[in-house]
Amino acid sequence: MEVPTVIGLGLGFDGTSNWINKYLVDRYLFGLDEFRPEAYGIMRKFLVLWTFLTIFTFLLYFSLCPLVYYLLYTRRDAHGKNFASWDRKEGKDQVINEIKLSVFSIIVMAGMTAPFELLVEAGLTKIYWDLPTTALGWFYLTVGSPLMFLLFSDTCVYWIHRALHHRLLYAPIHKLHHKYKETTPFSSYAFHPLDGWLQGCPYHIFVFIFPMHHISYFCALAIVGLWTINIHDRTTYRIPFINGAAHHTIHHTGFTYNYGQYFVFWDIFGATFKDPYSCAPYSQESRAGKNGSRETKSC
Repeated sequence: MEVPTVIGLGLGFDGTSNWINKYLVDRYLFGLDEFRPEAYGIMRKFLVLWTFLTIFTFLLYFSLCPLVYYLLYTRRDAHGKNFASWDRKEGKDQVINEIKLSVFSIIVMAGMTAPFELLVEAGLTKIYWDLPTTALGWFYLTVGSPLMFLLFSDTCVYWIHRALHHRLLYAPIHKLHHKYKETTPFSSYAFHPLDGWLQGCPYHIFVFIFPMHHISYFCALAIVGLWTINIHDRTTYRIPFINGAAHHTIHHTGFTYNYGQYFVFWDIFGATFKDPYSCAPYSQESRAGKNGSRETKSC
């Protein structure tokens, strides 16, 4: 029985790859009715996963980024200001340049990431497929493994990100992402491909070390994509210990602060934490200055 696309995507990468091969590649590309996944070569599997990862990321990028950009950057209040406090002062071509770089980087990064998912399909990770039968198993699936995923990836990304700011790595790899200090949602994937891939490795390495349900893994990677867009939109809720968009904005304006991905613990430990609410555009002084009554202070 044919499964709706949304169910196919929910099956995780192994299920999605088989669904694409059976109902799209075999049927429409090769005109085959028989489904024989055991006969697929490594190159075919790689190309299918590369294509899927590219299209999925494009759908995420070109659906959410324009929406967030319209809501937070394009619309103006009674004072002519947008919600993101962004004024195009770095050039009118910023957005189009970010989109061009992101399109290139997404395609390349998807190809660099596909080998991880080939290993998932080969059963070489600790991803599991059966639902738990005990309360402890359900706790691990719904709370334990997602929390461990966040803590593990946050730790790894902090140190990888901080290493990318070393003088030997910053100019050739990471500087491209810092071309614009005032980010937009379109900045979220505007990386050098090697930069984005390095910071993405911990998400995939996790399942080689810790057990994780295949649907949890798929959802976790989708949420990572959403979070990447969120921390570049310059707007944030003030949640204790969370490294939100405000913190990441200060990272782009100050360069040597707030390397964390989800939390601020490693920045505090590593003496790289900067309170964004003491800096423009988040301090009380700068908020008051939005209407021209006070001068803003940057960090």
